[in-house]
Amino acid sequence: MRKGPRDAPSEYLDRLRTVLAVLYESARVQAVLTRGSPAVVVLAGVQPAALLLLALPHGAPRSDASTRVLISVLVTCLWGGLVWMAGGIIRRDIVQGTMSRSVVGVRDPRLVLIGKCAGAVTFTCCVLAVVGTAVSLLLGVRPRVADPGLLLVGLVAVVCSAISMGTLLSCVFVLTRHGVHMGNALLYPVYILGGTLIPGELLPAWLRWVALLVPLRWAKEYMVAAALGSPTGAALWATAALTAVHLLAGLMLFRKVVDRARARGTLEFT
Repeated sequence: MRKGPRDAPSEYLDRLRTVLAVLYESARVQAVLTRGSPAVVVLAGVQPAALLLLALPHGAPRSDASTRVLISVLVTCLWGGLVWMAGGIIRRDIVQGTMSRSVVGVRDPRLVLIGKCAGAVTFTCCVLAVVGTAVSLLLGVRPRVADPGLLLVGLVAVVCSAISMGTLLSCVFVLTRHGVHMGNALLYPVYILGGTLIPGELLPAWLRWVALLVPLRWAKEYMVAAALGSPTGAALWATAALTAVHLLAGLMLFRKVVDRARARGTLEFT
């Protein structure tokens, strides 16, 4: 029996509900796993607290400088969380033996991967927010928030860009035997050259192009501008464009990962 035109919207809604359910369950499970990881304590707890204690200016409770430093440090530490938590999702699935079940399951494994990255990123962001708030209260620093609505848009942009980068990193790390070493190699260069912690103007001119390719840098610039009351659409559009590119690249690499495993007859990637 053919479906009439009136059945099409209902079918699309059912598909949307299924997609959202897969993303939610995957994110929930990964958030629980991330909560039990010792890495989250160091990368989202100890590291940002130490950097904020060192970098936040004293005696300026509501200055523009304290707002910029607070956002910059938290976004920078989010990158570390991406490398060691979201970036290792597929590798951990391989070790735990759940990768093959995800690939041959009923649901699209790409949705599962994106949902898991979303869970890791969201939990890490929540921990960073708690640590940032606690250190700010301890030092008597209250960041400026000129427009809470635009700041929330910037926060969503940060989360989305982090999810896309986590999806890409997770695939890149599993395509090579040196994924752990690659993670180490990417961590501090992005801290220095990524434009999230150190302003690009302080870097040599021939190195400033690196920051242009990091969506977290643009998202941070938008959040800072929104908090100070002077948001720029260019930074938000750059974040959206780079987020889309990273997500598309990650999904293409994920297909390559699965196809390679199927060709070798090793869905467990052993």
